[in-house]
Amino acid sequence: YNNSLHNHYRKLVLAARGSNWPNSARLMAISGGRLEEHRGGLQQRLNDQDFDVVVLQGHSLEALDAYGRFEAAATDYADAIRADGAQPVLFMTWAYTFRPKMTARLVTAYSRVGRKLHAPVVPVGLAFAAVMAERPDLALRIADNRHPTLVGTYLGACTMFGALHQQSPVDLRYTAGLPEADARYLRATSWKVLQDFQSRSR
Repeated sequence: YNNSLHNHYRKLVLAARGSNWPNSARLMAISGGRLEEHRGGLQQRLNDQDFDVVVLQGHSLEALDAYGRFEAAATDYADAIRADGAQPVLFMTWAYTFRPKMTARLVTAYSRVGRKLHAPVVPVGLAFAAVMAERPDLALRIADNRHPTLVGTYLGACTMFGALHQQSPVDLRYTAGLPEADARYLRATSWKVLQDFQSRSR
């Protein structure tokens, strides 16, 4: 969706570091897939390329409806990622528009796995909830009420940038083509949510 979150993340990195800063980001996705379905693909990617960080994201309902299998896959993957010299990171998904109570359950599930694996959690789901509460005029999901609009993708990328680089994205110039005022609000909100989440998780 929207040329994928990882490409917007890379553009934020380039805005922060300059165009000559070496960086690479790869996406491995299965439509509607669960984390455990990536077992073979993950090992192949680890064998083929060196990574600093590998971000793990489950299906939007997986951590809620199949927690044991989600935790087991994340545990196995974290071991493989660390054995390859990289850091595992968890991407907290967001609630469906019509199921806002998913957010609290996602926070609990991803935080629990993060603590078990000693892996950072990127609180994208909390950033979505914050924007929904403060700026309901900014549509974060498309008509299916699940997948992200460009606004939602950009918000997720900003949260990812802040988490992986421990640097505020607020003053970065990349807007993904969104109005500057809205893009700045999203950058600021992502940073505030991340800081609040990290302070509570210590």
